[in-house]
Amino acid sequence: LMLFLFFIISLLICFSTLGFGLIGLKLINSNNSNFNLGLCGIFGLFILSIISSFTHIFYPHNFIHNITLFTIGFFIFIYFSTNKIYKIKKDLIVFVFVYSLLFLCLLISKTNEDFPYYHLPNSLQFAQQKLQFGLGNLNHGFKHISSLFLLQSLHYFPEFEHYLFNLTNYAFLVFFILFILIEIYFKSDKNSSLSQLLLIFFLILFLTKFSRIAEYGSDIAGQILVSIFLFFIIEIIFNYKLKTHSKFTYFKISLILIIFAISTKFILSIYSLFIIFAFFLIKNKKTLLKNIFKLEYIIIALFPLIYLFFFNFTSTGCILYPVEVTCFSETFKWSLSSDIVNHLNLHYEVWSKAGKGPNLDIQDHEIYISSLNWLNNWIEYYFFNKVSDYFLVIFLILLIFSSFFRKEIFINKYNNFTTNSKFNLFYLITFLVFFLWFFNFPTLRYAGYIIIYLLFIFPIIFLIYKNFDFSNKKIIKKISIIFLISLAIFYVKNTMRIYNEINIQGDKHHNFRNFPFYWVEKVEYEEIIVDGHKLYKTNGKCWDIPSTCVRAADNLKVFNKNNYIFYSFR
Repeated sequence: LMLFLFFIISLLICFSTLGFGLIGLKLINSNNSNFNLGLCGIFGLFILSIISSFTHIFYPHNFIHNITLFTIGFFIFIYFSTNKIYKIKKDLIVFVFVYSLLFLCLLISKTNEDFPYYHLPNSLQFAQQKLQFGLGNLNHGFKHISSLFLLQSLHYFPEFEHYLFNLTNYAFLVFFILFILIEIYFKSDKNSSLSQLLLIFFLILFLTKFSRIAEYGSDIAGQILVSIFLFFIIEIIFNYKLKTHSKFTYFKISLILIIFAISTKFILSIYSLFIIFAFFLIKNKKTLLKNIFKLEYIIIALFPLIYLFFFNFTSTGCILYPVEVTCFSETFKWSLSSDIVNHLNLHYEVWSKAGKGPNLDIQDHEIYISSLNWLNNWIEYYFFNKVSDYFLVIFLILLIFSSFFRKEIFINKYNNFTTNSKFNLFYLITFLVFFLWFFNFPTLRYAGYIIIYLLFIFPIIFLIYKNFDFSNKKIIKKISIIFLISLAIFYVKNTMRIYNEINIQGDKHHNFRNFPFYWVEKVEYEEIIVDGHKLYKTNGKCWDIPSTCVRAADNLKVFNKNNYIFYSFR
């Protein structure tokens, strides 16, 4: 019974999300009612991130708030789905099919390694408390802000409580796969073969490599957004049939997608170079700018960045944590000190360059990260086996693809990309993005998966894309077989995972006694009163203890100003 309720409630939440997305896309492109429902879902998450950011300032995302919000979204969805003007019924059938098909991966007992550390505590904080200042003083987890945590807090419902939080990442995956299938099967005549091939490669990657939602953390959803963003960018740059007004619309959608991605993880801002390049290639820039600088669009597009900086500031005193130059350490008592910010900034960079780990800690951090002193260590401890394993995945994907499309690949009709200026510039920017990633935070989860994938596959698909006619039934049939093979790998990996998790003994960590919901460690904590305010203190990870969770209460000062709570050290 609980499994059935889990399925139905999650589906209804996704319907509601689609309702908000249909409104969002309508605001951007009011002249077009033929939307890709997968993109509507992504835009629904985007609109909900804005709403959650705004309402959290005044209210916690409790049961009443969330039930009210999603009821509104559901009725909006009903309106759009029953209105004949908006042709979404066919897409809706595909959505329910994809949602049901992938549901297996949402059944997990073992969550992401960072989930108890800061994903769950942050989301619970947003669900159980309204805005508070200086949370970063309580534990390191509260220093990390992402729009994903605000979205997760909207899935705090009666009976289920926090056990629906993983639905956020699942919704990203479902809407992404839905977007790809609709673009390939129902809109292939409108897209270039180049962007179609890109989507096929993304489809294989995410079904085979990123098949487990627990792996997503706060990193993969943003890279899903970047993948959709790249589809629209490539359409703008390389689709010569695309009309100017469609390029304007695609540019506006791309801008929102990259801003949304940045709000999940700021490191994804390195992909902004692509949209700058696309802007310079678009004709009638003045008309495009007039479209962009309409008040309703600017408000929608910029809100996620404004709130990202705002919540960074309220938690740490830094506009962009952990960049010390953006901090107001001496101005506000509840801000983190400059020493702490600098220390943690160094810590994160050393960690990303393989200088720190469970069984490793390089002594002199500043010398380690200077120049390329870290490179040998990174190759030894990170390239082998993380990056090398990913290379193997990419190689296998290319092998699968080439085995099905030998005829199309070996037709003597190739693009000479060495003389194609757009390709050369696009690929140059791809390398620039790669170098920005590699020399700053060379960890795959930090924006690395997509840029490495693009470096490998883009020259190949550009070389052969003119050999592919996506109106050809034989090609679509081969794509369908590739999809089924990818789906089979997805099912095998998740079935084996669930089998292993179910067989974990009930007294062991990450058991599945709470099926279909994830495992939560019952940590010891105590209720403490600091300056008349109730807090919950624990010595380990916060997990799901009541908010507000604190790990260090010595010399802590709590005060109330204008009905808002502030945390600082005496």
